[in-house]
Amino acid sequence: MKRVALSDSEFATVANLLHSAAGLSFDESRRDSLAFSIAERMRITKIEDVSSYLSQVGAYNGAKELQALLDEVTIPETHFFRNPPQIRALRKYVIPELIRHAEKTKRLRIWSAGCSTGEEAYTLAILIREILPATTDWDVKIVATDISTRGLAAGRAGVYGERAFVMTEPAELNRWFVADPNGGSWQVRDELRSIVEFVHHNLVTDEPPYASGEADLILCRNVTIYFDRETTRKLMQRLYNRLRDGGYLFLGHAETLWQISDDFSLVSLGDAFVYRRLDETAVEPVTESIEHRRILPERRTKAEPRTSTEDRRKPDSDRRHKRRDPVEVPKLPRLVTPALPIPRVIVPQIETRDPLDTVRIALSEGRYAEAADIAAEVAGATPLRPDAHYLWGVALTNLGRDAEALVVLRKTVYLDPEHGFAHFMLGGALDRLGEGVAAARSYRAAAGTLARTEVDRTADELGGRDAAELAALCLTLADRASSAAGLEGSS
Repeated sequence: MKRVALSDSEFATVANLLHSAAGLSFDESRRDSLAFSIAERMRITKIEDVSSYLSQVGAYNGAKELQALLDEVTIPETHFFRNPPQIRALRKYVIPELIRHAEKTKRLRIWSAGCSTGEEAYTLAILIREILPATTDWDVKIVATDISTRGLAAGRAGVYGERAFVMTEPAELNRWFVADPNGGSWQVRDELRSIVEFVHHNLVTDEPPYASGEADLILCRNVTIYFDRETTRKLMQRLYNRLRDGGYLFLGHAETLWQISDDFSLVSLGDAFVYRRLDETAVEPVTESIEHRRILPERRTKAEPRTSTEDRRKPDSDRRHKRRDPVEVPKLPRLVTPALPIPRVIVPQIETRDPLDTVRIALSEGRYAEAADIAAEVAGATPLRPDAHYLWGVALTNLGRDAEALVVLRKTVYLDPEHGFAHFMLGGALDRLGEGVAAARSYRAAAGTLARTEVDRTADELGGRDAAELAALCLTLADRASSAAGLEGSS
């Protein structure tokens, strides 16, 4: 594919067009990724120069090509049962409570906003069908919306490859999906498809699919990372208006409403933090029946417990409730950050194999608990090996044990101050734990070390980018962390 370079005026033109059309926010750090998307569309449309392409997109009859460009810059990437802490909260607390609340009407309304390729919506369907089989007379509707026609087509087809099931238990896979006889893919069963409706929808310009106060639950995860603060503020007001009193809003783990909206209450459900509409003026007060629920201030800090050797050595069956999906750095258009650094190597079959090769293989196959155990043993036997601590930190983060990962990753950067990826991982863990100032510091350290380091572009941590692009992303994340902490974006 022919590479293109956007002039300042061309970049401003297309960035303004995408912001106006869909609220997508592009800054200077994303110029190259946007140019890549435009180059791909120019290849498909056989248009030779950027100015001609932009003229076509901006023309009065250019809506079809504008949609194609939106599909190109909003890359859907998700899987079933994403973010296990939230899945546990849905399964244990939220879905049962919604059903109890609707016992008289037998009516549930759920919105998967920014549904990507449909895995989230079908996961919700599974959680509901676990309690309400298809044979019941309940009126259940899950509306799954997205701006990407490509993603919606995949959701409607309901056929998924192995990558979509990285966090799916075998029993769940067998119960809710039909395997392709030729192997490699699975079809969603009709009892799930019957309650999910896929609708093309622009969160910025289109009316929501539900009336005011109609929705019981809205999931809008990893969507606002595409938007600027003002667009996010307006979206949150729309979502608030569509929720009934007592209804829940789920955002992505890296998203926050701090300094965005004061309408929602931040609520703790087990080890997940979600938002809830609780109207002070409601005629009937909301019954707080969940034992572990408590309303929290938006900013929170967790203590850093010592890593437990005893816990690490528990069999996987005892630890299964702690299993979590790969933690994701916020998605940015076309500059897709990998869910987590998961090194993959081709290991020669020799008897003197480095035990960390086994860790890398376990990470690449999603066996995070096993990877953490082996990495911990290697780090204990060779405490001065920064790569052992780094891989241990990667495994712990994938398991959702960020507080423990902090200890390990800090050892990594102490042993190797130039380990850019470790600084990057450390920044993400700090950010998720609410330590915005420290997170910004680590992100900037990552940017500085990556800029000084020769890194192979094929390294999995780079996700196909070069080190300079990841360094630029780190600076953007540092500014966001600083802003969330109430500080200036640069230092």
